[in-house]
Amino acid sequence: MAEPLPWPVIHDLEVAEDYPAAIDALEDRLAADPYDREAVIRLGFNLWNVVVEEPRFRNRLPAERYAQRFMELFRAHAEELSSDADFCWAFGLGMSMFPYYFPGATEELGNQLLDRARSLDPFWATLDEPGKDWSRLKGRGIFAAYYAVT
Repeated sequence: MAEPLPWPVIHDLEVAEDYPAAIDALEDRLAADPYDREAVIRLGFNLWNVVVEEPRFRNRLPAERYAQRFMELFRAHAEELSSDADFCWAFGLGMSMFPYYFPGATEELGNQLLDRARSLDPFWATLDEPGKDWSRLKGRGIFAAYYAVT
């Protein structure tokens, strides 16, 4: 197996919305280390974002497969990462806003995950805070790009 791409390269693929290359690179990271927390979180965020934005990509991406993968990934890591606020936020946001895209997702489950993220980490509880320091997302691919962090 080839060495997975380094995080800065994956970040650039995500920010450039170079799909499916970004998703494939994150899948490679997980294949190399199935417990790579950052890969799980970023892959989940990318999957739901691509599924929702599919029309913008002119329907050239396998959105149905990505939607199924999003839920597989969630179920596979929900227990071990249930105390990780970023995991709860990344998956909860997609489910809460777009449950109809993901088989087995509900808005209620998404909202529960978001509430859990807020209770675990004040960063997620204070998104609307004026002057918020977003630097924690810097370099984290779509997570950073979604919140306009450069």
